[in-house]
Amino acid sequence: MPDGAVVPIEAAATGLDLRPLKGKVEGKNTGKNVLVRSLSGIGQAGSMLVGQGSLNQPLSESDLMRERVSNNVGEAGDEEVSRLAITQHIVVTISADTPIYVVLEQTPKSNQGSLQPSARSVPTSNSANVEQLRQLLQLQQELNQPSASNQPAQ
Repeated sequence: MPDGAVVPIEAAATGLDLRPLKGKVEGKNTGKNVLVRSLSGIGQAGSMLVGQGSLNQPLSESDLMRERVSNNVGEAGDEEVSRLAITQHIVVTISADTPIYVVLEQTPKSNQGSLQPSARSVPTSNSANVEQLRQLLQLQQELNQPSASNQPAQ
């Protein structure tokens, strides 16, 4: 805001063709995810194979210990992959000259507790419908504008 106030919004952006934006994606933790999965698999296989005797030997405590270590390595790897999925913060960077539509997903909460809700509910919904209609007409004009500018060039 011009006065320096911060207003949180929840919104999504699309291109003018109403498709997802194409740009540089950061924050997916893809490299870390692949590395953790690979090392987890190697650790599981290594703990099962290290110290293993002949297959003809009876089951021993060391076999059970290796299996337990293998399971622990696998569980730790799964926990780390889950943590990476939870902490990811995806950011898509697009060039500054890309035209986009911003679609608000949630209306901001206002502090109008002092107003009477019954007296304000009807005019607010009516003005909201009028505003939505204006926005839809503006979007329709914007969508028709590029096609109209391409036709005279023939």
